[in-house]
Amino acid sequence: MPFADVGDVRLYYEFTGPEDKPVILQFGGSLFGRQNFDMVNDGMRENFRLLSFDASGYGRSTQPLTSYSIENWADEGAGLLDALGLDRVLTHGTSMGGMIAIAFTAKYPERTIASCADCGMARCDTYRRVMFRNWRQQCEALPLDDFCALLTIQAVGAAFIEEHPDVFDNVTRIVSANSPYTVRQACLAMEAMDLEPLIGDIRRPLLMTNGSRDIMTPPDLAPSGYSARQIAERVPDWARLHEFPDIGHADLLEVPDEAVRVVTAFFQEILQGEPDGAGVYKDLHAAAA
Repeated sequence: MPFADVGDVRLYYEFTGPEDKPVILQFGGSLFGRQNFDMVNDGMRENFRLLSFDASGYGRSTQPLTSYSIENWADEGAGLLDALGLDRVLTHGTSMGGMIAIAFTAKYPERTIASCADCGMARCDTYRRVMFRNWRQQCEALPLDDFCALLTIQAVGAAFIEEHPDVFDNVTRIVSANSPYTVRQACLAMEAMDLEPLIGDIRRPLLMTNGSRDIMTPPDLAPSGYSARQIAERVPDWARLHEFPDIGHADLLEVPDEAVRVVTAFFQEILQGEPDGAGVYKDLHAAAA
């Protein structure tokens, strides 16, 4: 099994896809880890080589009993690139991983070709902070099946659940692969997160994708939060927002083909303009306005 030593942790990673294609570094979510991308990986591998890994605390990687933060997980991604001898990559993060992708893009522009932050935000508002606090409490108090059922109805729409009744079992199976301690720490990391000071440092193309009916990480937040839309407005030369209509939090699950199309088109447009990705992205931003 491939492992890389990054600081004090040992990270499990996988490379899949054509070796001659651009590399996408994937950042998984707070509950699913790298399995978040299972429904889109086949589609993404048609055009990209995927670097999937278990962040510290998840899966087969080291699981230290310590506190975690969004910024530290972003640093860990940069350390993995160092360990593997990779210079610059595309990044794709979803849910908490979308927040990590935002931090990575701001902190490591020299390592970033372009990024997609799916279901991301820079700071919770009160509603979301209470939600993640409740997740921590439910994780400790409820049987795993009940905890995962509550998460599922918050993540996907009612119609999707009716059409895919096995979604509850699938969510439970994936969440159970990760440590309850890490799940609680991930919730704490999102509650405490404040990436607003980093947003002005974004100097690489950043696409944010959010579901229009998402209650976990909606494109617009209450005033105490800092949303995807605010990021796009703060750095319009570099960031823009794409909303998937009429879906909730899990676009990679609810509309995987559309998610692959949107992200692939964005990355390919940027790659065509390398090394001056900024010029290409400004054209894209103007066209989308």
